[in-house]
Amino acid sequence: MSLHKNHELDKSISSKRGNPVMGAHMPMASFTRLTGPGRSAIAVLMLQGDGAESIIQRCFKPANHVPFEEGQIRYGLWSGTELKATGDSKIPARSFEQPAESVVITPMAGQTFEIHCHGGPAAVARIEADMRACCATSASKTNDSKSSKHSCLIREAESVLLKCNTPRTAGIAMDQVRGALFDWAKEWQTSMKSTNIPEFRAELEPLLSAAATTVRLTEPFRVVLTGPPNVGKSSLLNALVGFDRSITLDMAGTTRDVLHANTVIAGLPIQFSDTAGIRDHAAVETIEREGIRQAQLAAGKADLLLLVRQPLPKGGYSKMESPSLEIPQIRVLNKIDQQLGSPQLTDHLDDQFDVGTNALTGEGLAELMVTIGARLGKNLPDAGKPALLNERQWKIMNQSSLANSSEQISELLGNLIGHDDG
Repeated sequence: MSLHKNHELDKSISSKRGNPVMGAHMPMASFTRLTGPGRSAIAVLMLQGDGAESIIQRCFKPANHVPFEEGQIRYGLWSGTELKATGDSKIPARSFEQPAESVVITPMAGQTFEIHCHGGPAAVARIEADMRACCATSASKTNDSKSSKHSCLIREAESVLLKCNTPRTAGIAMDQVRGALFDWAKEWQTSMKSTNIPEFRAELEPLLSAAATTVRLTEPFRVVLTGPPNVGKSSLLNALVGFDRSITLDMAGTTRDVLHANTVIAGLPIQFSDTAGIRDHAAVETIEREGIRQAQLAAGKADLLLLVRQPLPKGGYSKMESPSLEIPQIRVLNKIDQQLGSPQLTDHLDDQFDVGTNALTGEGLAELMVTIGARLGKNLPDAGKPALLNERQWKIMNQSSLANSSEQISELLGNLIGHDDG
């Protein structure tokens, strides 16, 4: 047998075994990990080049089948690449060997996709192995002017991204890794002059307004339930998180300590705190009095307060003094089933309360969660917009908002961007 025939036979055998045969139609995609090495809450990989979309279509099972659009966030499962040897050839074999990975895919310009997955090494290794099986090659991060090697801003954004716990907060950090704040600061630094200082301040204002939230993307938002005893705060907490975190009894003073439970609402990490019912100190014992003190301390540290009350048997509703705090509040009327037909109650619900709920039946909970997400997320930047991610950035931008000369602002923007490492 000639060498030529041997070569053709080898190609035929390789093809039948399912091994890829290099040729003119082989995808030339490459992938790289954008987040740093090691374990983290979320890892981000970038897949780009010819054939990237076909690899995504082969490995990724989206929650819906809407066509990909640039900048769109797509949730779904990463099911793997190898097909079953028998049966339905459309079902990936890996899905029978191990559970699919929950991922978020973001199509970018051209044949470029970002893959957001669990930050554990096993999840990342599995996705990288699947891309290699599709003939994508591993590539190093590009070393341009915005790379983490050079820009302090990008390095800081990568550090925040590693610690984000939800796709929404990770998306804000990822926009800064891509250079949203870097590009904004660089453009203003090079174009700054005395005549456009008002325009600069106008663009800076939403960054500063959102900074109290964006500098804490790696921490849960603190939502504290407060109100009189027996209004159903503990039942409401249990309903919001989906399990019995707090003990519920029809007895004043059941909750003594501040109880915490974590969840995610509207893509935001949230820590709920159930607190002791607040009533006249003269009527309570020493232990309950300490519980009330702890409740007041927790309320003072909250990002959002749920002021919970209930209808009274003879009409009206339980009263409490609203905390004299500069903290956003949602006024909740719980146990609305007790006097649902009362015109007086309906008036109070419209004028005195934001949401009516029944923690035991679930009525009003969806509306309450939407309201919580809207209140906490109202200052968050839109996709692709710049954001301040730490105290250093916030302090510098506060200083620039007070600066009166273009030279001062340009210098502060340079400090924000940071110096090259070389």
